[in-house]
Amino acid sequence: MCLEAIKKRVLQLSLLFVFYNSYAQLTPEDKLGIWYDIGINQRISEKTSIDTYAQIWLYELNENFNFFLFKMGYNYHFNPKLKATIYLGYSDFDDNINISSPHTYEKRITEQIIFKHKISSIPFDHRFRIEHRFFRKHVSKSKAARLRYRFGTKFSISNVLFIRLHNELLLTPKSSSTPENRFYTGLGVNISKSNNIQLGYMNRNTSNKANLHRLQVGVFFKTDFRKKKKRAE
Repeated sequence: MCLEAIKKRVLQLSLLFVFYNSYAQLTPEDKLGIWYDIGINQRISEKTSIDTYAQIWLYELNENFNFFLFKMGYNYHFNPKLKATIYLGYSDFDDNINISSPHTYEKRITEQIIFKHKISSIPFDHRFRIEHRFFRKHVSKSKAARLRYRFGTKFSISNVLFIRLHNELLLTPKSSSTPENRFYTGLGVNISKSNNIQLGYMNRNTSNKANLHRLQVGVFFKTDFRKKKKRAE
């Protein structure tokens, strides 16, 4: 093969490589993404508390933004087993893993009830949610409602370590898409009586039938202003 033919073949391969890298499309299933959570609960009185919560999703480990959510909620504690909450939230969503595309912004109102009980000393919790979602993308606007049910449990390994398990079903009425399912398992570390860190894994089967594998890192804090009031008295 002459030198000119070799140069021509190298040029063809180079162009093919550039073309492939330019047009090969990743999907969210191709990457092991990660979710970061931080939650703060502030107990105000025997019956009321305030929640502050933020979450960020990344398509890849520590890069490629996917989703951000911030919300605040007011809790009413009927008793130690039953709690009702109303949240106001805001989110920013990038639904394209490959390129920087226009984001979808959402305002969200959520009503929630959590019920806890035990069966043979094993604790279980049920979370019911109704979400009213208001979307904005470019100049277009839309809205939707979503129903969510989560069933979970928590096993203490020691005074420091625990295991958290839950499964959540998400359903959008009047939508032709299939329900979404999220299964989570994680190891928790109690850094104090009221604060913990959780390191876990989530398998998310989305409404468009994507099967996503995500790591999850959460930090959760609790403060109790009732103690401060009692000391002040």
